[in-house]
Amino acid sequence: MADETTGNALEVEVDDSDARSFASDSGYSDTVCSTESIRSSIFDYEVQHGRTYHAYHSGKYIMPNDEGEQERLDLHYHALRLSIDNQITHAPVVNPHGILDMGTGTGIWAMDAADAYPEAEVVGIDLSPIQPNWVPPNLQFEVADVDEPWGFGEDRFDLVHTRIMNGFGVSSWPHFYQEAFSCLRPGGWVENQEFDCQIVSDDGSIPENSTMTEWARLWNRACEMIGKTGRCDPHGLKCQMEEAGFVNTRIMAYKMPIGPWPKDPMLKDAGRFGLVALHAGVYGMSVRLFLDVLGWSEERLQAFLADFRRELARKSIHAYWPTYIVLGQKPAVPDG
Repeated sequence: MADETTGNALEVEVDDSDARSFASDSGYSDTVCSTESIRSSIFDYEVQHGRTYHAYHSGKYIMPNDEGEQERLDLHYHALRLSIDNQITHAPVVNPHGILDMGTGTGIWAMDAADAYPEAEVVGIDLSPIQPNWVPPNLQFEVADVDEPWGFGEDRFDLVHTRIMNGFGVSSWPHFYQEAFSCLRPGGWVENQEFDCQIVSDDGSIPENSTMTEWARLWNRACEMIGKTGRCDPHGLKCQMEEAGFVNTRIMAYKMPIGPWPKDPMLKDAGRFGLVALHAGVYGMSVRLFLDVLGWSEERLQAFLADFRRELARKSIHAYWPTYIVLGQKPAVPDG
């Protein structure tokens, strides 16, 4: 029976003692998928707007893959993990033999999973070979495309995981779930850890005519213009899981804070990571979409992002990303 739980989404309490200490709102300080072998051509990254981008299936993924973006991804990973109870996975896997991380990015989640489950074979898949060379012995990385046939065979993994793929990392969720269903062992789980690219607050602390909300609106508009989306529809994902044959599906809703405004210590740390990630990484997230899709000039974008960062640093704003975990299980006993 499918069900839904709430995670931390009901309420995140603001740290009033911290807020009262502010003499003024001066702001925070600036402080496969074919299993193809990695070839030299994959490392011939494209350079555009002073940033590097993946070469394998060039143009498919809109974000950079350079050092600055890798830092943002790792910071965002810590913010997300702390926002979801500091757990690697919410799937009830016990002694897994195989774990597949689709869209592994820097490989940080896959490395944590390999350390947590040393007896499991862990495979991380991404378009960019940006992962470290020194990794746990039970972990391997491969360059491949999530939207192509995966080629892993049947009944190999106990968990298939994604994180922050939304509609700009996965073009077809029905295809994704069909492939996941095939390569999972009976009783295995698929888990999507995704955030909705809209910046919101529960207490009205985001001002009218907010630059942050305008940025999110324009970012999503540009994504839509190229057939992608940064929005997350957890109920849509859940339904598509079920259509692929998954059972015991459920949604867990969370809030990933932007800034250390929550009272809860873990969420406060999550907010610190999230604030730094967005402050430092918003240009890389924006440059291709705003310049190449929306037709902005570099000067206009830089001025807009300067306003964005000033607003982002305001301590009185209690903003967060809506965040969801969507889970589904392959039936333990196949039908028929």
